[in-house]
Amino acid sequence: MDEIVVFQIGAIIFGLSSFIFLYIGRNKSLFDTEFFISFITATSYALMSLSVATTVSLEGHIIYWSRWLFYLVACPLLVYDIAKILNISREEFPKLALLTCLTMFNGFLASFIVTSSRGIFFLLSSIAFICLLFMIFKGETNTKFKSLKPFILVGWSLFPLVFLLSPTGFGLLETSISETLYLVLDLITKLFFGFITIRMK
Repeated sequence: MDEIVVFQIGAIIFGLSSFIFLYIGRNKSLFDTEFFISFITATSYALMSLSVATTVSLEGHIIYWSRWLFYLVACPLLVYDIAKILNISREEFPKLALLTCLTMFNGFLASFIVTSSRGIFFLLSSIAFICLLFMIFKGETNTKFKSLKPFILVGWSLFPLVFLLSPTGFGLLETSISETLYLVLDLITKLFFGFITIRMK
């Protein structure tokens, strides 16, 4: 499947889910992160479907680096929800947010730079990501979502794996395949997770 079609599908799904989350969350007392995460993701896929904000790998594959800048905005909101579920203290929120931003911004640099220097930024992103996971796993286990920590470990760790296999890394996967995998991961870690968290608020 062509990656443009994948992006269009992603934009439609997350666009529709934005309306759903807005409707479901209208009477919730806590901050409606699900709507904003879904809307930001829909915007990201809409932008990528226009084939702007791209670069080309040394092997000639198109790299859509804007994804990581939108993650820079959406993922701190995800971490906010996770911190609330795991009863992580408010004092830790800034650290969690900064580590998330550092992970995504270095991921952006590692995708934007096509030379071997990108490995430096992938390493920095990985260090920030490991520190983020360490802080999250110090949180308490929530009885309503006991599998949250394994969900985060497996679901989130698949993103850097796809990054390494795609044209941003070793180029073992075509752009269309890697972008399809990213969409599936986004659906699981953002959309599916959103429907779980909004029921807990």
